[in-house]
Amino acid sequence: MEAVSPAQSKNHAEKSPHRLSVTLTPEQHQELSEIARKNRVSVAWVVREAIERMLKDNMPLLHVGKQ
Repeated sequence: MEAVSPAQSKNHAEKSPHRLSVTLTPEQHQELSEIARKNRVSVAWVVREAIERMLKDNMPLLHVGKQ
């Protein structure tokens, strides 16, 4: 097995996907499930798409990060 430098390890960690666990109300889960079903995608895809859209918005939630 090839040795990995700390710089390579950090670069890989920054590019690899991260898992996140959230708690939803039954209503939120139902609505996300309906959106996913109607669009023939997974609930995870719907959540990722919603996050991506929120982050690209000119006025993100709580005005954190971009100024």
